[in-house]
Amino acid sequence: MLVGVAHIVAFGMIAYDAAHGQLSAAHIVLYGQAILASFTIGLIGDPQWTVARAAGAAQRLVDIRGRIELPPDGRAVAPPRTGAAAIELRGVRFTYPSRDLPTLDGLDLTIPAGQSIAIVGENGAGKSTLIKLLAGLYLADQGTVRIDGVDLASAHLEVIRRRIAAIFQQFVRYHLPLRENVGYGDLTHLHDDHILADALRSAGGAAVLERLEHGWDTVLSAEYEDGTDLSGGQWQRVALARALAAINGGAGVLILDEPTAALDIRAEVELFERFLEVTHGMTTILVSHRLSSVRHADRIVVVEGGRLVEDGSHGELMATGGRYAKMFNLQAQRFREADPEK
Repeated sequence: MLVGVAHIVAFGMIAYDAAHGQLSAAHIVLYGQAILASFTIGLIGDPQWTVARAAGAAQRLVDIRGRIELPPDGRAVAPPRTGAAAIELRGVRFTYPSRDLPTLDGLDLTIPAGQSIAIVGENGAGKSTLIKLLAGLYLADQGTVRIDGVDLASAHLEVIRRRIAAIFQQFVRYHLPLRENVGYGDLTHLHDDHILADALRSAGGAAVLERLEHGWDTVLSAEYEDGTDLSGGQWQRVALARALAAINGGAGVLILDEPTAALDIRAEVELFERFLEVTHGMTTILVSHRLSSVRHADRIVVVEGGRLVEDGSHGELMATGGRYAKMFNLQAQRFREADPEK
């Protein structure tokens, strides 16, 4: 209101001076434009919302940086264990600052080392929030989250981070050489072509390397000289290879958090099945809205209202006829309607 009154007064003064011949046409245009340009001061618009969102993200990064607590020389702390990790969540409650109701409310979940588990549920059920808690991006408001028996609330975050490899829905496509795009999963073997090639081959991306003119040193961006871009499916395989490479760096938990949302159902099923095949014996967590993609996991849990409401294998959950069975049958019907030949 004060800003509005100020502008009315300013325009009034210009009108008064113009009426008394004290301002030329050029002055009227100049002052008028200056006043209109100042309208953004004090008003809430897109720039202000953008700055506010950026400030919020920056604060979260500062919080995470404070919890990493790297040694004085900046070297990362070596992971205390290798191989598959066990996960345990007890009474976990978490509420986002912008919400009144908790996203997770009293959630209990135990994942034995080496088990593949799928987390399913409707939008907003808390699936991705659960993954963020496991990755150490957030701390639970109540309850405990343990990996290898270590509580994340008191653990060195760098140790926990190196025990987890995750591919999120919006995974990063680094405008860097293929070597870095795969090798960032395990920096200690960044220049070991054999290990990188093995990870890429296991991810089904061997053909990606073969088509690149400069091999591992080809920049994956057409914006650079001698660089090239990849298709969506090829980027998926590179991201998966990065996660598989993390196993050599001590990762004990591999997570796919809906990274295939942009793929068709057949491509997603193929990717998940390959993921389960090459990570056999590791602790793996799959998150997807497409239930047919995760039915081969050892175990499936249904999240609803911030808690686990169903737990079992695909066959067991289908036999009970509960929420999972209803969701699976509903999706299957939609796919049959979309593809009459099936």
